[in-house]
Amino acid sequence: MKKSLHKLLFLGSFLGLAACQSTTAPVQKNKVASQHAHSRVSPQHVQPARKSVDGVQDVTWTLSLVHQKRTKFFNQTPFLVLNSAVQTVQGSTGCNAIFGRYTYNFALQQLDLDVRAGHQSCDGALAQEAELIDALQRVKRFKLQGNELLMLDQSGQILLQAQKK
Repeated sequence: MKKSLHKLLFLGSFLGLAACQSTTAPVQKNKVASQHAHSRVSPQHVQPARKSVDGVQDVTWTLSLVHQKRTKFFNQTPFLVLNSAVQTVQGSTGCNAIFGRYTYNFALQQLDLDVRAGHQSCDGALAQEAELIDALQRVKRFKLQGNELLMLDQSGQILLQAQKK
């Protein structure tokens, strides 16, 4: 009995030490993934490291109209930033974080967004979020008029209107 007890203690100690010697590196969250986990993103947290000179990218755009309807403030004002350094979209629906990727051609005034939003619930925000994400997915072109950005569908209809912050 004593012999088998010693074997069990030895085996347990060996397994415990082996577990402590694990070489698996800890999992690190990247900055973008951790921002997606949080529904609320402020414009200060999405400022890119470099600034584009085209006047469209690397600018915080306050979204004022979606399908000619005024946007509403829920947790924050809806906004969008196109980060030229990594071709990512960040922003807010007013309730949830917006995130994704985009392709862009300034000379041809082409803009194609692939975006998603977080899943936090805000009273009364669902309709605006659905319209906003749908409109963003349909954007194919843009017009820059001073401090205003118009985002258009393939046929040239205005989907979204935004002002430079």
